[in-house]
Amino acid sequence: MNIHLHKNINITIKDQKKYGIFRIWLYPKIWSIYLISALILAMIFLLPIYGNVWFFYKNYQNALIIFDTIFALLSVWIWFGVPKKLAFWFGFFVGLGLFYWVGLSFRFSPFPFLIPLIMFFVALIYGFIFYFLLFFTSSFYRILTLMLMSYIHPFGFDWLKVDAFFSYSIFSVDKLSFFCIITGVWAFVYFKRFYKILGICFLFLALDWGGIKGKITLPSGIEVITTNINQNLKWQSENLNNIIWLNIDSINKAILSGKKMIIFPETTFPFILNKSFLMPELLTLSKKITIITGALREEEGQIYNSTYIFQNGHFTYIDKVVLAPFGEKIPLPDFLAKPFYKIFFGEEYSLSEGKKPGNFTIDNDVFRSAICYEGTSEIMYQDKPKYLILISNNGWFTPSIEPIVQRMLIKYYARIYDTIVIHSINQSPSYIISPFILGDENL
Repeated sequence: MNIHLHKNINITIKDQKKYGIFRIWLYPKIWSIYLISALILAMIFLLPIYGNVWFFYKNYQNALIIFDTIFALLSVWIWFGVPKKLAFWFGFFVGLGLFYWVGLSFRFSPFPFLIPLIMFFVALIYGFIFYFLLFFTSSFYRILTLMLMSYIHPFGFDWLKVDAFFSYSIFSVDKLSFFCIITGVWAFVYFKRFYKILGICFLFLALDWGGIKGKITLPSGIEVITTNINQNLKWQSENLNNIIWLNIDSINKAILSGKKMIIFPETTFPFILNKSFLMPELLTLSKKITIITGALREEEGQIYNSTYIFQNGHFTYIDKVVLAPFGEKIPLPDFLAKPFYKIFFGEEYSLSEGKKPGNFTIDNDVFRSAICYEGTSEIMYQDKPKYLILISNNGWFTPSIEPIVQRMLIKYYARIYDTIVIHSINQSPSYIISPFILGDENL
């Protein structure tokens, strides 16, 4: 694929060398052509993300597979065709379109004016990353950089995975299959006539022959709760009694309907639960139903984001291991991070990390516990847990595409590691993720 820009613009060789990619600011006509071209390419590249908003909302699983199969391949095709001169701006718009929501959490801070600055900063980072990833137009270089992209984690943030664009496609999502997809698209586009069959063969090898549809088994009697508590109200002390009442009411209704387990989202009880007056009541209720809920936990002056498991009059906890960059931990050395802690968290420290991923057992079924950002981290899946109970609070970022990106990444790992994910969420729909292409269940 060749993408041609305006040819009737004269730029001296001296200017080209002197100003590099920033020379466009000296020529308004080039500036507009470059930016519009880069924006259009970025929009096409991101269609597998933005198009899924409708399919998830309507639960059109069969149509979703067709859409993602076609447009994820188109994203790979775009990658080969982006000219070097557009690389920075293409990356800028991809970063902005995919991660603009990162700054939305500042709506609930004393510094909401930082939102556009954070969006611009994130886009700028990805602009520079893509500039180097697309530095050469060689097909082999582009294949290599597209394969390596998912290993580039600026500030520990690992959500840029083009492989995950294929989460709901007919293709497998392991690295070897992704290589076959990239090579197949390249061969089909650049080879002529009869030799295009080589590209089809590579795509044929990448098909998921055994994972289109399968039967998943879930333990019986599980109640998954979806809450809709606005983030700006959740942490206000005057709302705590109402939040507590709603949660206790949900537990009592689940008991009356014969449920064995109830799962609440992250920080459903928005306070340090293990030091609260509510513990005796939850322990009493747990004699009738197992309660899985998210809340903060304090131990020896350290604060943890934790999953609490109340069962048979006792409780245990599993602390969050993978903290969200900037949301829960500043990914900088302590001497640099402390000023940011004060700004972001109101204290000179962040949340503390758990030691390792944890499991718990209910009626002989073993469940892996994960909290929000952890559900998109490979470390939580590496020993192939059969069930992963994921609890999230998406109120920081909704309305945005964040829940869509999150779901596609969860599906990506669920398919790779053959894990069933039960996801309870605040402020976006809860669901069950199947390790097969079909079989997800909206709740």
